[in-house]
Amino acid sequence: MNFKLQLVACLSEGEEPLLEDVFTWSREDLSLASVGLTLAESKELLQRIQQQMIAQQVATHLQLQHLVGLRKKGSYPLQLKTLFGNVTVDSPRYYLPPTEAGPKTFSPLQHLFPQHVTPELLYLQTKWASLIPYQKTADLLHDVLPVSAKLSGTTIRQHLHAVVEAQERQLPQEVAPFHGVCQRDREALPCPPRPLVVGLDGGYVRHWHKKGCFEVIVGKSIPAEGAAKCFGFVQEVDAKPRRRVFEVLRSQGLQANQAVEFFTDGAAVLRSLTSYLSAESTHILDWFHLTMRLTVLHQYALGFAQVDVAGAKALQDGLTSIKWHLWHGNAERALEKIMDLDDLLATHQDDPLVAQKYSKCKPLARLLADFHTYVEQNSGFIVDYSERHHYGERVSTGFVESAVNQVLAKRMVKRQQMQWTKKGAHLLVQARTKVLNEEWEDCFRQLYPGFRSVPAEPMQMAA
Repeated sequence: MNFKLQLVACLSEGEEPLLEDVFTWSREDLSLASVGLTLAESKELLQRIQQQMIAQQVATHLQLQHLVGLRKKGSYPLQLKTLFGNVTVDSPRYYLPPTEAGPKTFSPLQHLFPQHVTPELLYLQTKWASLIPYQKTADLLHDVLPVSAKLSGTTIRQHLHAVVEAQERQLPQEVAPFHGVCQRDREALPCPPRPLVVGLDGGYVRHWHKKGCFEVIVGKSIPAEGAAKCFGFVQEVDAKPRRRVFEVLRSQGLQANQAVEFFTDGAAVLRSLTSYLSAESTHILDWFHLTMRLTVLHQYALGFAQVDVAGAKALQDGLTSIKWHLWHGNAERALEKIMDLDDLLATHQDDPLVAQKYSKCKPLARLLADFHTYVEQNSGFIVDYSERHHYGERVSTGFVESAVNQVLAKRMVKRQQMQWTKKGAHLLVQARTKVLNEEWEDCFRQLYPGFRSVPAEPMQMAA
C-alpha cells in the first residue's frame, strides 16, 4: 500500500492553486509496529512541509514588495532555524536610489527576519530549559522534532538568556513611590476586602567562579482572589528589584489603597525591598524563623543539664517564657527575659570545670546574644501572632518555603550538583517563575507581535 501527501498553496482569488508532492511512503503487511506513521517519518514529513511552505511564503512576499526597477546586487543564503528543521532561502539584495545619506543597498528578507530563530522554536527551548537542564532540553527536542543536529544545551542557554534580557529591557524604571495617587483619590477607591499577602525568603545555589554559594531571593504573593504568583531574583544582579515585585503585585490587582502584608525572616535586604511598594503595606516578622532559633536554643539547653541541673531547668523555662511573650507580640518583655538568661550563663562561662563537662557553654551564650540582637532589630515587626492565628490570618511563610523549593531546588539544586553564575541564575529564575505562573506565552506575545494570537471569546447568546 502506497501513500502520497500533496501540498496545495492557494495564493489568491483567480489564481490557479499550486500543487506539489511533499511525501510518499509505503506499507506492506499491517502489524502493531507498522500501523500509522513512525517517528522518523513524521519528522521528515514535517520538515518537508516546512520547507515547501516557507519557500512559497518568501516567494509571495518578494513579489508583493514591488521591487521592479531596482537593480539587483545579488543574493545570499539565509538560514531560518525553525521548529521543524533549518530552512535555507535565497535572500536578494537590491541597490537603493542614490541619496546623500543612508544605506546604498537593502535586503527585504533581512528586515523581515531580524533574527534567524523563529519564536515557536525559541518558546519551546526556553520553556523546557526553565523546567529541566539545558542539555536534557536539547535531547528532548532532538527526540521528538526534526530540529538541527547542531542544537546543544549551550545554544539553548544562550537563547534563554537573550530572550530574558529582551524582556528585562521592557521592565519600567524604579520610582518612589510607585503609586502616584493623591490621598483624596486613594480614599475614593473601593476598599479591598482582604489584604494581599507576600512572603519573601532566600535560597542558596552553588557559585561557579568562587567556592561557596550565593543567595537567590524568592517570593510568593497570594491575593484575596485569584491564583498565587511566584517571583525571584539575584540581588547583586537585579537593578530593579522593587519594580519587579511591584509589577507582580499589580498584575494581581494591587490598588493604591490595597493593604499588603510582607512576611520576611528579618534580613535587612528583605526589609529594604518592601519599602515604597505600597502606602498600606505592613512588614511582619515570620513566626517560623523565630521559633526555629528558639528550637536550636532549646537543644543546647538540654545539654546544659550536664553542668547545672537546676540552671538547665531555669534555662528551658526561660526559653518557654520568651516564646510565649513573642507569640503574644510582647517583644520588650521577651528581650528582658533573654538578658536574664544571659546573666544565668555568665556565671558558668569562665569556669574551667564547666568547659570540661559541657563544651557548648560559650556557643550557647553566643547564640543567645545573637538571638537578642535579632529580636531587638526586628522588634517593630513582631506582631500579636496569637490574635492573628485566632482570626485565621497568616503568621508564617510556609508557603514561601514551598516556593523556594519549586523555583530553586527542583531545577538548580536537588540531586544536581550544578554551579551557576549570578547572572545565569538570575536570568533562569526570571524564565522559570514566568513559566510556573503560566505567563511565558504572554511574554512572547509582547516580544513577537502575532505570536499565537489569542482567539476572540465567543459572545454569549441572550437568553
